[in-house]
Amino acid sequence: MVAPVYDHVTALIFACALFVSAVVAVPAINYANLLYVDQQQLRNVALEVLNSMLFDTGYPLNWGSSNPFNENDAVKFGLALSGSSSFYVLDPDKVSRLVVGNPSGTLDYETVRTLLGLEDYGFNIKIVPPFDVDALDKSEGSNVLFELNVTFKNGNPIPNAHVEATILYVQRQSGYFTAEMENSTNCLGRCIIGKGLPSSVTDYIVVLKTTVANLATVSSTFMEGSWSQHVMNASIVGGNITLAIPEGPGWEKGSAGTRWVESVLVVNKEGVWPIYYGSRSNKDKITWGGAYWGWSQLFPGLSYYNPLFIIFNLSVPNPRRLVLFLGPYTGASGYPVFNFGGSSALSSSGATLKLQRSVEIAGMTYIFEFLLWKET
Repeated sequence: MVAPVYDHVTALIFACALFVSAVVAVPAINYANLLYVDQQQLRNVALEVLNSMLFDTGYPLNWGSSNPFNENDAVKFGLALSGSSSFYVLDPDKVSRLVVGNPSGTLDYETVRTLLGLEDYGFNIKIVPPFDVDALDKSEGSNVLFELNVTFKNGNPIPNAHVEATILYVQRQSGYFTAEMENSTNCLGRCIIGKGLPSSVTDYIVVLKTTVANLATVSSTFMEGSWSQHVMNASIVGGNITLAIPEGPGWEKGSAGTRWVESVLVVNKEGVWPIYYGSRSNKDKITWGGAYWGWSQLFPGLSYYNPLFIIFNLSVPNPRRLVLFLGPYTGASGYPVFNFGGSSALSSSGATLKLQRSVEIAGMTYIFEFLLWKET
């Protein structure tokens, strides 16, 4: 009798153990399956949206180039360059419509999310150079000195990166002058760019072209405390360049008096090129709060330059002198480089997906990073 009872007890214990294991394991398996399904769905949505943005021109085909710009003009969202025979080539005008503060008009985050059909999702877009170039300004007075640190995105140094620097500077009321130099990074990814300028220099801008293998990135920096960088705005739309005094609190300081556009230079990956010289007539005049609120000129064929940004040589008052203004926007890295969208920290689901692609904008290579998450 003892053996059968023992067998029954053992079987009962084993059955209970199986039951407890099932109670614990089945929900865990179901949760893992559900999590996998959610991640796969997120990936499918992200791939579909990313391909739509990078391969589709949107509608109208050149919606980013309309001037004046109305966000309702964009019926379908896409960033591809119309007429391009290559993949992953983006339209600079369309990209610029995502840059917050573009004085020529922008698309806001909610509008883009609606056009992409992402009402239940949040996203963020970053467009960054393929490697980082940090410029530490050690300049003193008219002695321009920058310590450059060139690294991969993971922070590892890049030796033998070739750096070409063009310094544009002005002296009181004389025209602009240029100075060029070059150097290569050492085993730590560092090098020095320096130049002694005349003591009468009132303003300067340094344009840096850094080349690693066959990839190049162009950045720039300006004289610390530059007057014009705080009281002007600029934009490039197609062949139209606009410079204006922005309105709003805080912009009135230093805005009194007449400015004159003395000259305009375009910066691309090949260098710095003058494209316009002013005449001190009304067409080159800018004043605060009057009929000459800004300066705008159409330059047919400007897109062939693949402009990254524009440098304006301006004559400003109080006291009368020449200054240099870098635009569009004062990010100083060219308008394609930016961060647009929401923050995944606002999502309580915690699930995010990041996709990256190499893209070309205005003849330069960038990394297009797309982050997507499910909103709850």
